[in-house]
Amino acid sequence: MARSILSYIYPPGCFALPEIKENRCPLCGNFQVDCSCTECQHPVLVDGKEQRCGVQGCLEHLLDRELVARIEMLESQLEDLREEARGREKPTPPCPVCGEVMVVDIYNCGPYSCHGHFYAGEKYGWIKKEQY
Repeated sequence: MARSILSYIYPPGCFALPEIKENRCPLCGNFQVDCSCTECQHPVLVDGKEQRCGVQGCLEHLLDRELVARIEMLESQLEDLREEARGREKPTPPCPVCGEVMVVDIYNCGPYSCHGHFYAGEKYGWIKKEQY
């Protein structure tokens, strides 16, 4: 069985605690214990009696304007994160054969190869595949 750095033993095919995915708030994405969303006050019928919904972070009864505001806020945060990721891109030194410069981004950390050489990072630069 696989053992993680957190010392949990998972069954075959499992790479995370099952409750990590299931215990997230659908509205804010935090774990239920860390969720700061309010309980839904929308009235619902339960066994013929009217009660309040009471679900924390309820999407079902979220007003349209609140949903639109939440989407716009998350899109803005996502754009800021993408801009930060673009700012972390680094060009490689030119390929020793053709002079092509590649861009190392955080989504694709390599390996970058060109004409029998591969880029091994800032410390080692371009290395011939036969020498590695």
